Amino acid sequence: MVSDQPPGLKRQISSSNAESRSSATESKQLRTDKDQVRLQDEAEMRIPVVRFGVHPLSKYTLACPQFSEPRELVSFSYDNNRRPCMDNRELKYYYPPSLQPPPSLFSGFEQQVKRDHTKNEHIDGLLAALTHIRQQNRDGTVLPRDTQADFVMYRGMLTRIFVTPYSLRDAWSMNATKVGSTIYIEEEVTVENIAGRQGSTEEHEKMMFGGYRFETLCVIDTPPEKLSPKDLNIKLQTRVDEIVNTNLEYCSIFRTRLGGHSIISGAEVDCIECAKPSAFPNRYYRELKTVKLLDSERAQFTFERYKLLKFWAQSFIAGVPTVTVGFRDNRGVLCGVQDFRTQDIPRMVKDKPRMWKANVCMNFANQVLQFIKSHVVEDDVETQYRIEYAPESQEIRIYSLGQRESFLSAEYLSALAL
Repeated sequence: MVSDQPPGLKRQISSSNAESRSSATESKQLRTDKDQVRLQDEAEMRIPVVRFGVHPLSKYTLACPQFSEPRELVSFSYDNNRRPCMDNRELKYYYPPSLQPPPSLFSGFEQQVKRDHTKNEHIDGLLAALTHIRQQNRDGTVLPRDTQADFVMYRGMLTRIFVTPYSLRDAWSMNATKVGSTIYIEEEVTVENIAGRQGSTEEHEKMMFGGYRFETLCVIDTPPEKLSPKDLNIKLQTRVDEIVNTNLEYCSIFRTRLGGHSIISGAEVDCIECAKPSAFPNRYYRELKTVKLLDSERAQFTFERYKLLKFWAQSFIAGVPTVTVGFRDNRGVLCGVQDFRTQDIPRMVKDKPRMWKANVCMNFANQVLQFIKSHVVEDDVETQYRIEYAPESQEIRIYSLGQRESFLSAEYLSALAL
């Protein structure tokens, strides 16, 4: 149960019981040394483990479960110090990038301001937003649906679950705790996924930087319709030389429902098409992505099979209708831009061999959430569970980690106790 005095917030990044994330281009050997060690540890310690097998995929070939259009509850911005600020200061506005002359996505690489990915932020920003809603409604007008749900997690965790049936080589690991009727889920931060975010080589770092650089070339800080032609031109010229700062971020916190599961989630939003409306602003949000030019049949297949799958899942979950993709060459030069309507993406790959199906992803996620509900049952803020996908056995496992310091923030726990 939640105590009146929330536990302290001393936190450590743990890499125990974690699996290395492997990409589709890595070795086909699925059983890593860490997998073997973990399995041996489970046997020696006799940790009760429950398992959910991914296969056969035919059991998810059903009509799509109910999915409610995401409804934004609140939004916030991360400032240069990664502090969540309950305002829209980092909301950016889309304006198509100029390709005359074609810009370099690697320009400014040395000057960028990098976010420190070694600091584990848990789900603090998401919880700070829910705490803000409670504090803004001290008179009791806050509705339970605005702050309570079956699940609270960032979109990234939902996306990983959604794409698992078609990303069988990609391991993932999450932590979960239950307070009241709500299950909170965070990513299990490991040395491996920190390295993945920072870039393992300079070439990898440049590829990651290119994505951020593309964003700066697609956005301005004022709705274009509110600018005079002269002021708009100044904004467009200024953004070409803007220094990339990955600390800055705009986030949308929203509520949705998949099947019988209510979900409160949060997602970084790259930009919006116009001045932000008060109702359903997600209908005007855009995702911005970059990929290498599709210069071969293999590249086209990889784009449709893997990239479009993730683009669709991310955007669908958050109710973002448009994905704008920038295509670059090997030198990082932006050669073209194309818009993809989120709702059209599944039809683009329909009936193609070795592709994916949206209904399989949705039914799989629906069943996994039910599996989690059935086994993350201890109502105790300091009891944690590990939820992980193991590529070597192609199954999801849940087991108790016992008593651990809560990953829920002290501020949020205090708000819950009121």
